[in-house]
Amino acid sequence: GEYYITVPGPYDRWAVEYGYSTNNKNEASQKERLQTVLNRSTDPQLTFGNDADDMRAPGGGIDPRVNIFDLSNDAIGYGIDRIKFANSLLPKLKERFIKNGESYQGLLTNYYVTTGQIGGMASVISRYIGGVYVERDFPGQPKARQPFTPVAAADQKRAMAALEQYLFAPDAFMLPNDLLNYLQPQRRSFDYFGNTEDPKIADRVLSFQRNVLAHLLHPEVMQRINQTEMYGNTYPLTNVLDDLTNAIFKADLSGKVNLYRQNLQLTYVEQLISGWKNPAYDKASQSLILYQLTQIDRMVKANSGNDIATKAHRQNIIFRIKQALENK
Repeated sequence: GEYYITVPGPYDRWAVEYGYSTNNKNEASQKERLQTVLNRSTDPQLTFGNDADDMRAPGGGIDPRVNIFDLSNDAIGYGIDRIKFANSLLPKLKERFIKNGESYQGLLTNYYVTTGQIGGMASVISRYIGGVYVERDFPGQPKARQPFTPVAAADQKRAMAALEQYLFAPDAFMLPNDLLNYLQPQRRSFDYFGNTEDPKIADRVLSFQRNVLAHLLHPEVMQRINQTEMYGNTYPLTNVLDDLTNAIFKADLSGKVNLYRQNLQLTYVEQLISGWKNPAYDKASQSLILYQLTQIDRMVKANSGNDIATKAHRQNIIFRIKQALENK
C-alpha cells in the first residue's frame, strides 16, 4: 500500500471549506458559520505542521511530531522497526546487487540507501528527547488542549534506549566484512568524491552519530530540557546526560574500544568541551556538562585498557579534558 495519501485529504478539504465555501449574506451568521469550521481544528485528522515547525535540523523546532520521514503516529517504534529492517537487508546486498559485467556502483548506492535509513530514523527518534508537544487551540474552543506538554518521560527514555542500542552500541554497525570489500564507486574521470576511492565506512557511521549528538547537545535543546522541568518534564537534563554518557562509554569500559566507538567517544567529549566554553549555553547546562567531563575523566582513568589502541584512545580523552579544564 501507499505510505501517504496522494489526493486531497481531510486537512485540505477543511481548508478549502473555510476559504471557498458559499458565504452567508448575513454577516453575523457568516461569522458563526466560519467559527464552526475553525472549531474543528482539534480533530486529530486535521493536525498540521509546516517547515517552520519541523525538527529536521539539530536544535530546530520543539514538537517531535512535526518532522520528515516519520510516517507513523509512533515514530519511535516506527524508527526502531525501520532500523531493524535495514540491518536485516545489509547481509543480502551483495547477492542482490552484484551483477556480472557491471560495476559495483549499484551495490554502493543501495548500501548508502540502506544505511541512510538507520541514520535518518535515529535522527527522528532523537527528537523525542527534550521534545514538547505544541497545540494551538484557542481558549473556549471545544476539546481545547493546553499549549505546551513535554513528551512523557517514558517515551524520552524509550528514545534514549533505542539510540543506545541501534546507534551508539559497540555492535550497532557491525557490517558484514565481505560486503565492505566491494563498496567501490564507479570511476568517473578524475573525481573520487573525496580524494580517494576508500569508502570511508567509519566516517559514514560517525556522521549519523554526530548528527544526533548535535541535536541532543544543542544549547536550545539543553536549555529547553532544563526549563520544561517547571511545567511537566520529568526526564531532567541530569538524567539525559547520565544516560547519554553511559550509552557512549559503559558497554566497552572494561574491554577493547573499536574504531566506531573511539570516533564516537572522542566526538562526544569534544562537543561537551565546546559546549562548556560556549556562552550560548545556559548556566545550568554548563554546570552539568562540566560534571559529565569529570565523570568521563574518572571512568577512563580507572580503565586504561588492555590493548595499545584502547590505551592510546583513553590517554587522548584524558589529555583533552585536562587541557580544556586547565585552559578555561
